[in-house]
Parts: sequence; structure tokens; C-alpha cells
Amino acid sequence: MSDTSEESQDTPAVRLGRQLRRVRLAAGYATHLALARRIGFGEDVVQKAETGKRVPSREVFPAILDACTTTLDGTHQVITDGERETLTELWEIARKGSGPIPEFIETYLRQEDLAEFLRLWSIILIPGLLQIRDYALAMYDLPGIDQDEAAATVDFYMNRQSIIQGPSAPQVLVVLDESVLYRLIGTPEILVRQLDHLMEMMEWPNVTIQVARGTGAYWGLVGSFDIASRDGAPDTLKMLTVEDQIHEDRNLTRKSLIIFEKLRGYALNIGDSRAALMEAREHWNSQQQA
Repeated sequence: MSDTSEESQDTPAVRLGRQLRRVRLAAGYATHLALARRIGFGEDVVQKAETGKRVPSREVFPAILDACTTTLDGTHQVITDGERETLTELWEIARKGSGPIPEFIETYLRQEDLAEFLRLWSIILIPGLLQIRDYALAMYDLPGIDQDEAAATVDFYMNRQSIIQGPSAPQVLVVLDESVLYRLIGTPEILVRQLDHLMEMMEWPNVTIQVARGTGAYWGLVGSFDIASRDGAPDTLKMLTVEDQIHEDRNLTRKSLIIFEKLRGYALNIGDSRAALMEAREHWNSQQQA
């Protein structure tokens, strides 16, 4: 009789890990640290990849393959072109099966995929669907954050941006508190490119971006939220806190929709919102040149 518990643990990530260990040893790297130093990542990145605890990111995986293609002295080939292709296929399967996104948020992501309207309100950061990669990565540049895991999370959300592009994309209505534009995430150069990206998106037929300006109290300051909507289905609300909270409660989503409409009425019009983005861009451009 087979051991079902062992079978259940033989995931694509675990199988990939065994293969990565095999090629590391065949290439002559006796320890995780030796390979880690060669590829420029932490020892735990290699160790977790080989145990299947974490599927290596798109930066780490090819670096491992490149380092292990031949033996350390360069005299023998370890990974053939065919084996590299096979390992890459297994890596792609493993990444799909061990995504960096918590299960509880998948409810919202499924509704986001099907949405006809997305309403995004933020008083903290540029929403993920509107971020450039460097801005997204800079948010994880904090002590104690696992950078390999952070890169995997960013990769996931960058790929999701495709849902707001193309002929069947939803209408995306965005309101940003003006303070979001002046929060330094990364470097001034990153902020300049992020603001350029927002202004480019304002030209898309399905994207509307408005800026809410004011130093006093107004609707929405209680917190950021996203709402995914489509005909024939309940609205789904994502509220940003320590961890995202997902709700389909009709009373709560209705209240959020009302707040969003009040925010749109309070916010600057399209032309003035673009001017506000330009002002913020000039601010960060001057900081970049200082």
C-alpha cells in the first residue's frame, strides 16, 4: 500500500527541488552557500528552493541554471538544452501551484477577473493594477522582508495587470488622495516614472483617474478599498488593513459604493487631476536633480 501522506507531499515544488539539488551537486557546489555566493542570493534562497518550501523567483531560477550548466571547472556539461527546457517546464508548473497570494484573497481576484467595473480608492499607495514594477518592488524594501518572496508576489501582480488591457477590459475608476502622489516609494526617479505611467493610463479609454485634494476631513479617509462589479453578481469589496479583508455583504458594499461616488464628486475633474499629477511629477523630478 502506498503512503498517501508522502504522495501528497510530492508536489511539483518538491520535485523541482530534488532536481535543483541534483544539478548543484553535479556542478560541484558542495553546499547551498557555495551556490548562493555564485548567484548573488542568500543561502536560504537556495536551501528553500531545494526543499520545495519556496519556488525560486524568475530572477533566482535562471541564475541557478546558468551557474550549474557546467561543472565549476567548465570541463563537463551538467544541464543540456533539453534538460533546461524540462526543468523550466517543471518550474512553471511549480510556480502556478504555489503562488504567493493568500487563499482568502482569491475570492476577490476571481471577481476582479470577471468584473465589468473596478472602483479603486486609495489614501496610501498607487493601486497594484496601476503600479510599475520598480514601485511595487520598492514597497518591500524593508528590514526582515524576504526579497525572493517579495519578487514572486510582485511578479504575480504585474501579470494581473493584463486584465485591465484589451477590448474586453473593465472600466477602471480610480480616485487617489493627493498625498499618495507625494509618498516616497523607492527613489524620486521611480516616482517620476510611476507618475508618467499614470498619465499614460489616463489616455486609455477604460481608465479614469481622479485626484482628491484637501487637508481637512472628507469622505473616504477611513481607509482604502476596491470594488469589483458586474451584472448578475454581487459586488465584491476588498478593504485594505493589516491584511486585506474581502466582503460580499450587500450593506457594506453598498455603503462603500456610496462613499466612492461621494469621493468622485469631491475629487478634481479629469483635467485638474492631470495637472495635479504633473505637479507631483515636477516635484519628484526636482528632487531627482538635486
